[in-house]
Amino acid sequence: MFGYTIVKPRFSDCLEFVAVNVLQGKVIVRFKKSGDEYQYKNVSRRRLLSLLCDDNKSLGFWIQYLRKNAISPSNSKALRGKMTYERVGCTWNSKELPQLLQA
Repeated sequence: MFGYTIVKPRFSDCLEFVAVNVLQGKVIVRFKKSGDEYQYKNVSRRRLLSLLCDDNKSLGFWIQYLRKNAISPSNSKALRGKMTYERVGCTWNSKELPQLLQA
């Protein structure tokens, strides 16, 4: 009930799959060309709700914001509260859910 919500499929040249967890501020995305899956943490809850509620929002423009503003995680405590990203997998089968959602 409070886990990831899969965003309704939309036409996108960039993204194949998007799932958001509003309570935890997390996003999992899969890129079409490479199949790479990334998890973004500490994403604005307002931005996540906006994506879920607005079916006309461009996924490409939405992910551009995350890619420009997220930083790679490290052990530094100075990064606490900042939006971070990490590569969590790679899937070539477009019908398969990311591993983080299969638990």
